[in-house]
Amino acid sequence: MTCSLPPDQKQSRQETWSTALRWVSSNKSLIRQIASPYIKFMVGDYEDLYQEAAIASVKALITTRKKESPERFIPFFRVIFKTSCIKLASGIQTVHCLEDYLLPCSEEPFEEIEAAGEFEIEQALQAVSKRQREICRWLLQQSTPASTPDIAREFKISRRHACRVVSESICRFAFPPPRKSA
Repeated sequence: MTCSLPPDQKQSRQETWSTALRWVSSNKSLIRQIASPYIKFMVGDYEDLYQEAAIASVKALITTRKKESPERFIPFFRVIFKTSCIKLASGIQTVHCLEDYLLPCSEEPFEEIEAAGEFEIEQALQAVSKRQREICRWLLQQSTPASTPDIAREFKISRRHACRVVSESICRFAFPPPRKSA
């Protein structure tokens, strides 16, 4: 594993980017090691991960130049890249490929679909808690997609809690608990 950087401190932006890309391509195992606790919660593939690593590498190069301590590149990179991984993992895990799911195309009139959709939505909302139901209904009423900070502001909860509520709701919609038979 190559962890050293060229000693030249005066590099152009293009040279900095090239240096970062070379470093990332020669240290992919270190990058995967740093990201391993977070990778299952991140959306994207290894190519996206290496792009994030390249950005973190550029930031670490710039920081080492400002602080005039090139020997501290790896510690700076670790902190910057780990922070990026945490930010990427803090969102909601989504489906990697929608092509895996065949979405039916219906010939029913729009009004019938809408009415049936509302019934299905109400049924699905029964699988979640009262608070999750309240948040999901609010989300469905929005004319534009709402972000987790929007949810957090509206319901006066933390962004992290908003992420958790939405994520748990999605899990319950996808895998509802088994119904008790009477």
